[in-house]
Amino acid sequence: MIKDAFALRVEHVQPNVNIQDRINGASLHLKNIFQDKRKEGKIQLEKIVLIKAKVAPIIAEAAMNPDIYSLFDEPHADHEYTYRHNIGVGIIATYLGMKLGLSKENLSALTLAAMLHDVGKTRISDNIVEKPGKLNEVEYEDMKRHAIYGYELLKNIPGIPPSIALTALQHHEREDGQGYPQGKNGKDIHLHAKIVAIADVFHAMSSSSGHAVL
Repeated sequence: MIKDAFALRVEHVQPNVNIQDRINGASLHLKNIFQDKRKEGKIQLEKIVLIKAKVAPIIAEAAMNPDIYSLFDEPHADHEYTYRHNIGVGIIATYLGMKLGLSKENLSALTLAAMLHDVGKTRISDNIVEKPGKLNEVEYEDMKRHAIYGYELLKNIPGIPPSIALTALQHHEREDGQGYPQGKNGKDIHLHAKIVAIADVFHAMSSSSGHAVL
């Protein structure tokens, strides 16, 4: 039953609504779930299933858009960046997963991992997450903890693949071992985390907000 709930269902997307409008709606939906997490201190399985039912189909459709780059060129407020970034990374990661020929089940897990990769930032102060300028050394060290926080939030949710939590933990690791939080190198980094890392950097660099990858 849980497995069925996690299947990507692109056919549920309404074809008469503009794709950019649907992406905006998906970003708002994810924002509400992240804000609920701030209040409750944890993520319930029902919220994950809701993301799969309401947001993942939009991600899957957008990933098949031939002009995928144009989907990230819409200006928006800085305080909305975190939520839109998770949607953008989800689209890019899903696109890459399709090109790599991942199975439907594997692709579904990748999409969810990409959308939740930064959920640990809900445990970081808004003053740091939304700071417009460069973070100082103390703020940066605090921000880096979001990878561990994300792992802690996701690792014990029943019924979801372990790769979801691992991606949150490892999406800032790098092939040469110079990433964080554990300094792992390529052979020890999950494939989904590698894909999300690429999508993370690409979306940050191509976003009109010009945010750094943190």
